[in-house]
Amino acid sequence: MIKAKKEFNSNMQDADALTSIYEYLESTVHVPLSFDDLLRSKIVYSVSAFDKFIHDIVRIGMVQIFAGKRAATPKYLSETITISNAQKIAMASTPPAEVIFEQTIQLKLKSASFQSPEKVADGLSYIWEENYKWQRIARGIGISEKTIITTLKLIVERRNRIVHEADTDPLTGVKRPITKHECDDIHNFLLKLGNEIYNHIA
Repeated sequence: MIKAKKEFNSNMQDADALTSIYEYLESTVHVPLSFDDLLRSKIVYSVSAFDKFIHDIVRIGMVQIFAGKRAATPKYLSETITISNAQKIAMASTPPAEVIFEQTIQLKLKSASFQSPEKVADGLSYIWEENYKWQRIARGIGISEKTIITTLKLIVERRNRIVHEADTDPLTGVKRPITKHECDDIHNFLLKLGNEIYNHIA
C-alpha cells in the first residue's frame, strides 16, 4: 500500500509542476497568447492521479485479502470471475496464484472509473467494510460529508468538460474561465483526499 501512496504523491507533484510552468510563461512571454490550458491540464492530471491511486489500492487490497493478509469484505466475497480464470488460479504454480489473481482483478477493474463519490465508495467497498465511508473521510479532513461529496462531484464535472468539451461553453463556443487559484484548490483537495483515504485503508 505504501508504494501506491508514494506513487500517488509523486504523480500529484508532477501535476503541480504545471503551475510553475504556467507562472513562468505568464511572467516572461509577452505575446497575446493564453497559457490557461496548462491549468486545465493540471486538473486533468490531478484527477487521473487520484483515479489511478484508487485503482491501485483496491487492487492491492484485494490481493491482500486473497493472500489472507486482510479481512474479506462482503463486496469482495460477492465478486465473480470466470471459470477459466478460477481454473488458472486453482492450478497456478509458476507464476503463483496471487499473481494470476492480481492479473484477473486488474483486468476486471481496467474499465472502471474511480472519480465520482459513488464510484470511489463502491471501489473502496472491495477492501473496506464501512457503511459511512464519506462521513469518516470528511471527519478526518475536517469538513462536512456534504461538502466533500459536492466538491468531488464538481471537480469531476469540470474535468469532464475539459476532456470531452474542450472546456468550451456549448452556446458561445468560448472557453470557460479558469484561474490558478481554482486549479490549485482542486489539486490540493484531491491530494488531501487521497492521503486521507489511505489513512483509513492502509
